[in-house]
Amino acid sequence: MDKDEKIRRNRAKTTQRIVEALEEVIAERGIEGVGVNRVAEKANVSKVLIYRYFGGMEGLFEYYVKMGKLFPIFTPSVLDQIRPLHESDIARIWYRQVIQTYRYFRTFKAAREVLKASVIENDPIAETTARAQDEEMTRLVSQLSFVKGADTQAISAIILGAMTYLTIMAQNDRTMVSIDLRSEAGWHRIENAVKSIYISLNKMAIHTKDVELELQSSHFPVAQW
Repeated sequence: MDKDEKIRRNRAKTTQRIVEALEEVIAERGIEGVGVNRVAEKANVSKVLIYRYFGGMEGLFEYYVKMGKLFPIFTPSVLDQIRPLHESDIARIWYRQVIQTYRYFRTFKAAREVLKASVIENDPIAETTARAQDEEMTRLVSQLSFVKGADTQAISAIILGAMTYLTIMAQNDRTMVSIDLRSEAGWHRIENAVKSIYISLNKMAIHTKDVELELQSSHFPVAQW
């Protein structure tokens, strides 16, 4: 192994230790308790390395987010894999992505703490994660939003916003409309509701297209509005 390769491997190992330390500090203290000194101490490295590798905490968080540790990263290859082949696939893809994303938030404490901070906190780190999450969700919705007759972007904003709020409520051991958000039974009901919304939207899209095709094939003039 040459010297440069050894340096790269050592840096990769140190980077991994720093990332793992960041997750542990977030899980223990929340985003408001994260700092260079705590992360460096947990990773057993000099804080100088965090500045050298990442430029500081904001850079470390940005790197952490881009690793896909907090929510799915919808790269072009990922989007190709989940692109609907038929209109009837739209609902299935949408509700599965939403449900899987928020299941991850509920089970992974560090991600849940970051989600909460992105809504509540007003600091550069929370802003970085909130912006990154919004970019990924926008990328997904933009690919799937060829439904006619509905503002799918606004509908998705409502659903994702509601799921974020309910996830934070669950962390605080709260209920919503008497649904126990701490229980799997309660979340099963929520997930079924999300599924029903997207299926209804999908049916509306298909019906709208069928009506348009029928009008186009008829001999009657279509009114221009």
